[in-house]
Amino acid sequence: MKKLGFISAFMLFFFIANATGFADDNKLSMQLLVSGVMGYGKNPGMNSSAKNSAQEDVDLIYSLYSARFDVDSSTANWPKGGDIDFRYFFDNIGLGLELGYHITKAEAKATHSNYLEKTTSTFKLSVIPVVATLYYKIDLESSNNFILLGGGVGYYFGNMNFDYKEEIIPSSWPYHSSSNDYKQSKVGYHVLVEYDYVMDVGFTFFAGMKYRYVKFDEFKDGSYILHEYGTSKNLKAGLTGVALYLGAGMSF
Repeated sequence: MKKLGFISAFMLFFFIANATGFADDNKLSMQLLVSGVMGYGKNPGMNSSAKNSAQEDVDLIYSLYSARFDVDSSTANWPKGGDIDFRYFFDNIGLGLELGYHITKAEAKATHSNYLEKTTSTFKLSVIPVVATLYYKIDLESSNNFILLGGGVGYYFGNMNFDYKEEIIPSSWPYHSSSNDYKQSKVGYHVLVEYDYVMDVGFTFFAGMKYRYVKFDEFKDGSYILHEYGTSKNLKAGLTGVALYLGAGMSF
């Protein structure tokens, strides 16, 4: 993390030191941008794992205490996060470096409206992408107002956390709260379309849509491979799908 911080600080210094001012010649050369991202992509392995874990607790609670609990669940189909973009343009062609942090999680609870006791099973995927993008710039009414078409490749550092919390009063309950991490890193790909509006002073507002292919097929902790809960299949997950993003920054 110290290395990433040093790189970010160096890039920021490079951008500021070399900025000629967008208003001087109305020609885009560099951008420093921050954006928020919301996506949609299916993660059936995470969803079923959380539900299977909670359903196992429901069945066990009934066998031990004759109480019929329910499963209340949410899916990992809506990843969200944020990115920092550094871009350099040569006329209408641009190159970009992007750093980010993205998460998605599936959660399921064994719960009952008449009892305080419950268990919570959460599978949370967190991803740090380091992405390079090639851009093609299409001016609209002026160079302050343009469309970007882009595509690129990146390296995605993935971490899958399985967190289990139990709030069961009887001491006979066999499971206890725990949290474990499993990792995998993969190459991923993306394409995008983006609209930018640059004010004369350089303030920039932008919005876009991208499609990502980012798939992790084997999460490991040492030699142990994480399986879908209750099965012998490897747990697979990722950020593959469509994402919308919105942000602001400076153009030079």
